Amino acid sequence: MPGQLPPELWIVVFRWATYPSDGYPAPYYEPFRASSETFDEPLRTKYALVQVCRLWRTLATIFLYEDVRIRCDSGNLKTVLTDNYRIDGEAFQSRSLGRFVHRLELPYTQTATERPDDTHDVVEILGSCPSLTTLVRPFLEALPYSVRYEFPAEIVSLSSLTRLEWWHYNNAARSGGINSLVDVLRNAPSLQFLSLGGEFWMNSMHLHSPLRLPVLTTLRLRRVNALFVWQIRRWELPSLVHVVADSPAGHGGLEELWLHFGSQLCTVEFGRNVAFHMTDQISVLLRGCSGVKVFNYFINFTAPPSTESLVEQSSIQCVGIHAFPCGYLKDNWRHLDRHFKFLSSLPALKRIILYGDWQKVINDSRFSPALDRLTQKGCQILFADRLTRPPCDHL
Repeated sequence: MPGQLPPELWIVVFRWATYPSDGYPAPYYEPFRASSETFDEPLRTKYALVQVCRLWRTLATIFLYEDVRIRCDSGNLKTVLTDNYRIDGEAFQSRSLGRFVHRLELPYTQTATERPDDTHDVVEILGSCPSLTTLVRPFLEALPYSVRYEFPAEIVSLSSLTRLEWWHYNNAARSGGINSLVDVLRNAPSLQFLSLGGEFWMNSMHLHSPLRLPVLTTLRLRRVNALFVWQIRRWELPSLVHVVADSPAGHGGLEELWLHFGSQLCTVEFGRNVAFHMTDQISVLLRGCSGVKVFNYFINFTAPPSTESLVEQSSIQCVGIHAFPCGYLKDNWRHLDRHFKFLSSLPALKRIILYGDWQKVINDSRFSPALDRLTQKGCQILFADRLTRPPCDHL
């Protein structure tokens, strides 16, 4: 029976039962982490737990509201999050449910400004979540024609926010406030992780006082245009050390980023995008970021470098390579061999970490010469799934 265990143990059980298989996204860099997250299965488990009995409802409510997705009726959600939490008519510690919210997904369809007060509920919801650490403005194929942005949008302080996942839409951004990336960043002084996507137009550019994000350590670029990169170059990012590029950002976009921030970067990751196979992006990286210590990439999706002189100047000490297969490759072994020769020529390389399934490659006799070249120079070959994983920080 539920009452036979102390509440403290039930909370631990509920935490493990509702924890996503890959964990919740952290406000720091994690190698080869997916750029989009889904938590539907844990949410269904949370719904089931709060319906078992009164005790379980009381204990599991803190998990039910940790991940909130605003959909249709933001007015009802505002009432739920701002009013005192009650069970069977009794106030629960005389506090609102908003304090349990750690992650909030806010679609642009919920922040239209056809009337001056259209975003009032949304802003009040954000203001009622003092522990909010992650805010997501998700990707939409296209904003519905019925969604209009005619009046200025409101904004609220996001002092607890440490992670922002933002997809930019120019029509929405012109209303400012919660629809403007720059306005949100100016109100998030504790931001450590920023993921960006979308295409900037000239009417979205901010040419006045530069934006400063003092504690931002990780920047992820999903699908952005060169103008977006140019905007980012104007920001002051003194703590930036990790960059994940999910695409080459076209027209020399990444090259501009490496030249501007390269001297301070420690880690660079290339995403699982066949566009990295079309052009030599590794040479571009080495040209602008000769001091980078860690380089992670999908080996089957990335063209090997063609400039040996740049390789000789590299300071890369650790390389993580993911074995996710790519159907585009016709001669996989020739491609892999060129990469292993590149790795063996890195003067400072100390270890290689293998991600994904490498069993087929390792069992092939053609792998032995490449392995010998690496081990002879004292390079360690490690498997990511055998490394010590960080403990679950949500317990």
